[in-house]
Amino acid sequence: MAKFWIIFVEHTDGGRHYRHSTLESAETEAERLARLPDNQGLAVYIFGCEGKCQAQEVPVRWEIPR
Repeated sequence: MAKFWIIFVEHTDGGRHYRHSTLESAETEAERLARLPDNQGLAVYIFGCEGKCQAQEVPVRWEIPR
């Protein structure tokens, strides 16, 4: 599993989340979204994936991106 980042604009439904493969790409998109007229004054967050788990079998297996 590769690390990825998504963008979230506060007070929105979240929209479709593109998985950015680099932090730089996520920062560029966050800045673009923050400049949109409808988003003026809203916080734009960058969330990074720290891991995932799946409960297909016991025990639950965690995978952490490197």
